[in-house]
Amino acid sequence: MRSSRAIRPWIAVAGASLTALTILACGGGAEATPQIIVQTVVVEKPVAQTVVVEKPVAQTVVVEKQVEKVMVVTATPVQPPTSTAVPAAKPAPPSKQKAGEIIWAVNTFGSAGGGFNAKALCCSSNAMSISETLFKTTKQADVSPYLAESWSLDGDAKSVTVKLRQGVQFHKGFGAMTADDVVWSYNDSNPSTSVKFGSGIPSITDSGGSWTALLGTNPLEKIDPYTVKITFTNFDPLWPIWHFGSDGLQAGVLSKKAFDQKGADWNTDNVVATGPFEVTTFVRQDRVVAEAVTQHWRKVPQPKKITQILVPDETVRQAMMLAGEADIATMDLGKIPAMQRNGMTAVSNGNANIYSIWFTGNLWETTHPTTGVKLDLTTYAADQPWIGNPHTPNDANNPQGMDDMEQARLVRWALAMAVDRDLINQRVVSGLGWVAYNPYFDWNLKEWNGKWKVPYDPKKAGEFLDKAGYPKKADGIRFTIPLFGFEYPRGVPPAIVDAVAGMWTEVGVKVDVFHYDYSIYRPSLVGKTSVIPYIDWDATGTYSNHPWDWPRGNQLSALSRGGKSHSLELPQATQALIEAGKEPDREKRIAINNKFADFLYDSQVGVATIAAGRFLVYNPNKIASWQMEPGIRQPFNTPENIVLK
Repeated sequence: MRSSRAIRPWIAVAGASLTALTILACGGGAEATPQIIVQTVVVEKPVAQTVVVEKPVAQTVVVEKQVEKVMVVTATPVQPPTSTAVPAAKPAPPSKQKAGEIIWAVNTFGSAGGGFNAKALCCSSNAMSISETLFKTTKQADVSPYLAESWSLDGDAKSVTVKLRQGVQFHKGFGAMTADDVVWSYNDSNPSTSVKFGSGIPSITDSGGSWTALLGTNPLEKIDPYTVKITFTNFDPLWPIWHFGSDGLQAGVLSKKAFDQKGADWNTDNVVATGPFEVTTFVRQDRVVAEAVTQHWRKVPQPKKITQILVPDETVRQAMMLAGEADIATMDLGKIPAMQRNGMTAVSNGNANIYSIWFTGNLWETTHPTTGVKLDLTTYAADQPWIGNPHTPNDANNPQGMDDMEQARLVRWALAMAVDRDLINQRVVSGLGWVAYNPYFDWNLKEWNGKWKVPYDPKKAGEFLDKAGYPKKADGIRFTIPLFGFEYPRGVPPAIVDAVAGMWTEVGVKVDVFHYDYSIYRPSLVGKTSVIPYIDWDATGTYSNHPWDWPRGNQLSALSRGGKSHSLELPQATQALIEAGKEPDREKRIAINNKFADFLYDSQVGVATIAAGRFLVYNPNKIASWQMEPGIRQPFNTPENIVLK
């Protein structure tokens, strides 16, 4: 068993247009002699316009590799476009806030008020440094112990034992954090354990399927007051980063004592955690007030109070910034240059989303990969053109010599070729994003192969639809397809959804677009009953800066049963996820994911549209600097790093 006081997997090399990130999560023999591999990687990306963000200083990538069994992930991801500053036409206004206080205009709150993870449907609490996790992404040591102090992975990667930091205090006087809090918090995150070992409430935490894929029904166990054991169902080398890290699934350590004493209702609107900021006011759909903890185990923030105010209308957020009424604002990418011309500073942690259409209802697995239990398959009640049925491949409307799987594949390919990605990039994000051809793999990564490019070819799309048995009728319509887009500002900008709908209409496919709250749609993803395709931007693994060798696809696998998925269950995804999770060699994981990329290209179960970075703007007359840590999911982090003027 190898013990480590620091996991060292994330070092960022970043500059105007280059970045390299490295992940290492290692275990193995205690007698192994470490071999040090030093490399510097530069990835360049052209940009159509210029946006300047604060970035860390470039440095050399250092990867520690054990001779014996290791779980190591290395990477060369790219970050959102950065270049020279857009010149300011006029200076930013003076801030109207008191000294030490910040007003932040946001488009959504996330879960800043939630005090137990089963109800915390993503993700503000960790991003705002209200709650904390076992591990943290940092520039210095990539992923370092955080609330954890050290860890040891067993020899066959079946479990990990984590020693906890002692003396960490919860907010509101609820005492010191112990193993009881950690075990309870993460058992409450996993939909398979939350009822029996957590809050007693079925977990709807964000990406619950990721927890079930990693842990199954295995609860975390308390070994002693400051030691916990995590037992894996399917090992994933990203476990400290994605599941128990500061910028992954975002389930933080919360106070079990507060939940036991105050109950679920009180904890729905209150959060008792350990971060350098403490929630003092939470008014649902109005504001969150977070005040600095004056005696914190890690860092006392310079800002004394940050007030997030919900302002859904972006034009109002802009006006507040320009009047000095807000100091920070969430802003769409296309609006960043205009804000810079008005003297504002743009900042990003390097995260970028791939916006993709998922053709729900394709449930191709028949039994659960780990339990062997026969799966309920409810999406085949009606024969939908985009859903292939491998269980009954021959039906009445298949063209001669073509089974249902090939018919649906041709339909999905046609819809993929009907999407003008360049036009979406120019019209929706003012050319500051880039086109995307694969929901899980960005073409800027050095492992990208041009064979995976999906052409824009509406003529060929029509030919595929004809071949699949869907010619245009007298009214010019081939068939009707529904398409769901998150109610903005919750998720995908409506313009992407509406643009795709218009492009599909041009090839004869009538589209019924649905814009309503995600909470209404989500149960069908959890229950694997959705047959309504949707555009997602925040699914596990669908980020352009995620390294090529990272295991992907848990939301395309029956392993995610019990939590949110894409309402897709594909044996190819399950195989890739399990094989990559067990493989200690990076090059072999790349080969596994190359095969997975081949499958995604051939099947087009997910159609990528564009990728785009996520930015905030701040008033430099109030904030001197904000050096965020490297991000892998959320649009911001570490407000305790804000330096005030």
